Amino acid sequence: MKITTNYGPGFGRRPNVSEMKLYTKTINEGLQVLDKKVGLILHNSSAPSVRSQNTGIGSLLSETTEKKLIPFLKEHAVTTIQQEPNNLRSAKDASPYAPVDMAKNILMTPLEKLVGLISAGTYAAIVANAPKNQEKTDYKYVRENYPKALYEAWQTYKQGDMAEFNEFKAQKIDELEAGAIYQVLSKINGTDKWKRWPVLDRSLYCPKNPAQEKKAQARIDELRKDYSDEIDFYFFQQMLLEKEIQNTNAKNKEAGITIIGDSPVAYSSVEAWKNQNLFMKDMALGVGPDYFSPNGQRWGFPVLKPETIFNPDGTLGKGGEFLKQRYEKMFSEAPGGIRIDHIIGLIDPFVYSTKEPKMTDKNSGRLYSSPDSELLGKYAKKSDEEYEAILTKIIIPAAEKYGLTKDDIICEDLGTITPPVDKTMKDLKLSGIAVTEFDYRGRDTAPEKILMLGSHDNTSFLEFTDTLFKSAETEGGKDRFTKKTQFLAEDTAPYGQNFDAYLNDLRQDKKKFISASFTELFTSPAKRIQVFFTDFFGIPKTYNTPGKRQGCWTLRLPEKFEDLYYKNVKEGTALNLPEAIATAIRHKGEDFANNNKELLDNLDKCSAILKE
Repeated sequence: MKITTNYGPGFGRRPNVSEMKLYTKTINEGLQVLDKKVGLILHNSSAPSVRSQNTGIGSLLSETTEKKLIPFLKEHAVTTIQQEPNNLRSAKDASPYAPVDMAKNILMTPLEKLVGLISAGTYAAIVANAPKNQEKTDYKYVRENYPKALYEAWQTYKQGDMAEFNEFKAQKIDELEAGAIYQVLSKINGTDKWKRWPVLDRSLYCPKNPAQEKKAQARIDELRKDYSDEIDFYFFQQMLLEKEIQNTNAKNKEAGITIIGDSPVAYSSVEAWKNQNLFMKDMALGVGPDYFSPNGQRWGFPVLKPETIFNPDGTLGKGGEFLKQRYEKMFSEAPGGIRIDHIIGLIDPFVYSTKEPKMTDKNSGRLYSSPDSELLGKYAKKSDEEYEAILTKIIIPAAEKYGLTKDDIICEDLGTITPPVDKTMKDLKLSGIAVTEFDYRGRDTAPEKILMLGSHDNTSFLEFTDTLFKSAETEGGKDRFTKKTQFLAEDTAPYGQNFDAYLNDLRQDKKKFISASFTELFTSPAKRIQVFFTDFFGIPKTYNTPGKRQGCWTLRLPEKFEDLYYKNVKEGTALNLPEAIATAIRHKGEDFANNNKELLDNLDKCSAILKE
């Protein structure tokens, strides 16, 4: 089998002004005809920066995003950007999916917008000394410099009118103070692992008797007094970010693009510490043994006590109120809705005992669907309504409070789907996820599903393609390759095309396989498509490898991301929207194509421009 493998250099050009007007108008019309919407998945740290503003990390709040990235995406008919959970993380782990605190990640702060509070010299030095490789986030450099710069901004701010700050702090004291105190205690105790702290600090917000309560209050008062500046600095940073998020959301709305938030399945360390009485003792959330992990996965995430979520009469208990506040906060800041990570963990979570080193049938299982378990049987749910309750009584109402619907909730349902999860997803018609890298066939996608090539947990589609084609030469991979290309040809071949020749092209030429894979997104029944930024721009690099810490979460778009896109789209390794849309229209048959002849002519013209 002869396989084309060259992804060599090319020199694509940007459409000129008049061509771009036609281009944007045409692809929007094509998407409307196909009833599709396109979104980009791009985490804050991966956003590009112009060299004169590169501080070592990207931000969706930055001037580069506002002035360059958003206009580019609007030209390409992108209507949403899905970001990562934008919460504070451990200094030892760049993963956004294991937050220390649900407060905002200060590394999102666009420092260029703070010049004035930060001296021009300080800002210039941070930019000048930033690592030269702008395609990687240097977390060590950023974590050393951002707190210093922001503290300088705080010192400057304190010299002026504090009215805005005082009002913010008064409004947010119940929401944010525990996180500020947690940071102080982490410094005092030399670790952000609260279970290693002295007893008084461990139980500061959950004293067990009046005597402990008195000591805890005295300790809180002491910390407020002795560390007042550090606590206020914490509030100041959150004020800056909340203002910038509001301003950016308003500007993005004018451009027709909205941000989709991301809800981690993990509860943060601060949440677990402050609300210990709401969480199960010696139990944690994980994944049971399956094809990908024979021994299961011990995530170590806290698990809410089932009895705290709903009262016997069905009203919200303290755990339910806690969840309500958590999701209302998220929806209030994400006008495009939110993605819920591992929705399985809300509907039918797999839990295990942390007291034993290995998972067994006796010490682990499905929290709500293990009626015969001695450990978990008392929590078994008996009806569809019970399984759906967290969604119907907490999460969907939280979305509706901010003008959103359940259609604005993306449920990451990849993994072992138990019958209760499957039933809940179908009954509520929730928007799950389908990933073609996992050999999911686009044709089988339900209209409400989100279809994508891959996500942050996959290799880039170019790497996937290389691996797939290499495996075609092996006994074990040949059947998979044959089946996938057969289905892909059946699901994307345009009318009038010789099918055998088309199939042979997909099997011989990687670039034609890639093009057909993009087209599959548009021939599927799915109304919404998401493309991870590496796949959109044709970057053959992996952003994250599950279970691996080193080298993950660092990949960024380069400063000249537009040039990269037009180069790669000419080479056939990035998303050619007019080509994918045109092929999808032709796949629907001769009559459909003839009814859209003028549109197809314009799509072909636009596609040809990208290949010049």
